Amino acid sequence: MRGYTAGYSRVYAGEKLPKSADEIDLLIVLGCPQDPSTTMEECSHFNAAAEIALINKCIKAGKAVLGVCLGAQLIGEALGAKHEHSPEKEIGCFPITFTDEGKRNDKFSHFGDTSIVGHWHNDMPGLTENCKIIAYSEACPRQIIEYGKLVYGFQCHLEQPQIHSATRITET
Repeated sequence: MRGYTAGYSRVYAGEKLPKSADEIDLLIVLGCPQDPSTTMEECSHFNAAAEIALINKCIKAGKAVLGVCLGAQLIGEALGAKHEHSPEKEIGCFPITFTDEGKRNDKFSHFGDTSIVGHWHNDMPGLTENCKIIAYSEACPRQIIEYGKLVYGFQCHLEQPQIHSATRITET
């Protein structure tokens, strides 16, 4: 992997999170059914405070941080922006629309105006004073957020294969 190694913490299996950001170049925080306000009494393997602390350490150390779904909400929380319920629940593949800011951003400009991506959420990340909304959907105004040049939150699941036209798949 070009001189890099990948590591992970399976917190659901009792594995611990890294204690520092020293050996992390890129932190990717993925999602799950919980939200940042879920307590350990409600879900014994999900420690939002510990994940938020690690995110903070990485951001303060100038590391790249990418959050997907719950991970995006945790990044917002780490930066002092509380998550909120999105106007509508989204489960399935629906289009996101890139804002003018998103179309100018060299990390997203190649996507065009819209992309159909995966969704499975009822919440959305909070907004900081200086963040930029890169993309939104009809049901959720905060799909991709740039919190900093190396810090991005994706409420949507852009990691799923892109579908460039709406397609309904049925079993035969």
